[in-house]
Amino acid sequence: MNYSVGPWYRVRVVSRILANTKRLPTLSSGLEHLEMTSEVFRIPPSIVGDVIECGCYLGGGSSANLSLACSRVGRKLVICDPFEGLPEPSEYDRSHFSVFDQHTDTYEKGRFAASLEDVKSNIGRRGKLDACEFEVGFFEDTLQHLDRQYVLAFLDVDLIDSLKSCLVAIWPRLQDGCRVYVHEARSLSFVSLFFDSVWWRENLDEDAPGLVGAGTGLPLEAIFGSELGYAQKGALEAPEIVGE
Repeated sequence: MNYSVGPWYRVRVVSRILANTKRLPTLSSGLEHLEMTSEVFRIPPSIVGDVIECGCYLGGGSSANLSLACSRVGRKLVICDPFEGLPEPSEYDRSHFSVFDQHTDTYEKGRFAASLEDVKSNIGRRGKLDACEFEVGFFEDTLQHLDRQYVLAFLDVDLIDSLKSCLVAIWPRLQDGCRVYVHEARSLSFVSLFFDSVWWRENLDEDAPGLVGAGTGLPLEAIFGSELGYAQKGALEAPEIVGE
């Protein structure tokens, strides 16, 4: 890929990403950020599109680190969040259980609230704020109005209802061979949507893509794995995007 990314830059950016996850507030890990930023660099410049992140919390981890990669490859990072926390969950969305680590996450209205000013401040300190654009509002109200193409999406949205709104708006605009990452890969109730062929046919007119890492997360750490998984659009038709 022609991004002028040599070995010394790779060392610097890896060090910076790992440092950011220690110095900025984040709910995801440095290895998870490295997985996604590496994917940004693997996408050829000839494929048009931006990166979109739905659910940024304080913007201190994934947003700042994704902005570094986007700035380097000349793409925008579109950050979407209501900046008032989660909406009121449906009854089936109030708790998600992970069989893998026997952990239950519980959700309520307003959880993970953060201000737009704090998010911009964190990205400005450790990332590239000029690579970012912000969409304020709940996903069902904002995403459908965005007329752009995407090469990567990171959906850290917690709720199944929010995931549905994001997929309906983003998946049709995602380029073939590109990925949607989620940060709830260990929750079988959450990731089951990626295997629900009826829902995909009714809402997106295609077969369910499945999810790499479903139930356990991608194997990014030897013991703990990760909470990250991804679905790849047109995976069998786009081998040229894999690798360098």
